[in-house]
Amino acid sequence: MKNYLRSVLLAFIIGATSSCGINNHNRAELVPVNENDTRIYGNIGGPPLQLANKYEEDKTGKTQERINAIRDKFFPK
Repeated sequence: MKNYLRSVLLAFIIGATSSCGINNHNRAELVPVNENDTRIYGNIGGPPLQLANKYEEDKTGKTQERINAIRDKFFPK
């Protein structure tokens, strides 16, 4: 009796999980919301938009050194 219940349960689980893909049902179409927005993604293949940010020079120069180090880390040349 135990083997019969296990086999019925296994058959039910296999049938329930395999029915999810019948005739392409339960397939959600993903629509990219901002696919061509250059403000968000910039120009594909172009330089990063963050490189256009320029900061005023401070008296010690440490801020600009730190900014350049961060830029080199994220956008290696």
